[in-house]
Amino acid sequence: MAMKHDVFEKLGLPEKPVMLAPLAGVSDIPFRLISTMHGADLCYVEMLSAAALIYKSERTFNMAKRHKDEKVLGVQVTGRNPQETAEAVMILDSMNFDTIDLNMGCPVRKVVKQGCGSAILKDPKRVYDTVALCRKYTSKPFSAKIRLGWDHDQLNVKEVTQAVLDGGADWITIHGRCRSDRYEQPVLMDKIIEVAESYQIPVIANGNILTPADGHMVNSQEPLSGMMVSRGSLGNPWLFNQIKCPQTKEPGIDEWFSTVKKHLAWFAETYQDQPHLNVCMRKHLLWYTSGWVGAKELRNRINQLKELAAMMTALEEFVSSLKAKHDSHLRRFDLHKRPMSDFSWDPKYDMDRVLDRGVGDDKMDSLTT
Repeated sequence: MAMKHDVFEKLGLPEKPVMLAPLAGVSDIPFRLISTMHGADLCYVEMLSAAALIYKSERTFNMAKRHKDEKVLGVQVTGRNPQETAEAVMILDSMNFDTIDLNMGCPVRKVVKQGCGSAILKDPKRVYDTVALCRKYTSKPFSAKIRLGWDHDQLNVKEVTQAVLDGGADWITIHGRCRSDRYEQPVLMDKIIEVAESYQIPVIANGNILTPADGHMVNSQEPLSGMMVSRGSLGNPWLFNQIKCPQTKEPGIDEWFSTVKKHLAWFAETYQDQPHLNVCMRKHLLWYTSGWVGAKELRNRINQLKELAAMMTALEEFVSSLKAKHDSHLRRFDLHKRPMSDFSWDPKYDMDRVLDRGVGDDKMDSLTT
């Protein structure tokens, strides 16, 4: 039976929090603010490199900036060995974060080749050594994110969970696939639940929480202590409230456009409308427009734009056209041929495979830059 967890109460979180994952190339200030506005209980800065923190990478410290309106914020780090990771945790402990997470699950080849991310899963002793050493350098709530194992021949999630627990972590997040799995492989939620039933540590479920029904299913599993939403939030921040309040409906066109405009405004505030950075906003707009009828032409148009004002003009014209042709209460997917749960709609599946990264359409820098 699920227990009341003091660590979540300390952070001001509900008993079963719904968290936003640290999505590479996505979980910046504007996206975190939008997600929080729509019900995310805890958001994370995208995964940081321990080496980059130690070498004082300007880009990495820019990624770690916090907005004045973020009431609770987590940060995630991965490192090549326990000593390097602990040194980075000591740096993060002195910064304005409420909780720190160790990434031991990232499957991206660039990360794994460095001995980071899911490479750590191969060695439960290294898991323990890393968690235990890092624990000495922070008194903040502290967690680890893992996968079920390196592959299905090394399905060592229980051994790794024990190492995380023994090392002193406050909770663990488990993605229900192995490092070797592609995204079309099903999430093994039963394995995550089995861990939650077996160990006295809060377990957060992660993987394929793409729809409200997925979230309600996780919430109904008593041993689980919450969930972390990843791909399902892309272009769909309403998912957080839909999970927490089952009666929440899909946004109508006006509500949808209001959120998109707010995201654009926060993006302009954060990045000062720099054309070379504005391309990062395009991917969000491509995700936001998924599910609307007639959006293909809009997406093609947005993909050519570099000015935020031009993006806004394209969106305004699209919304005016939609409202002229359909009822103003039209909702996403109302006239869409495929249901929201259809995997072919997945907002980042192709990007993952083409770019070999967690998410996004920008190149991933070396971990040591």
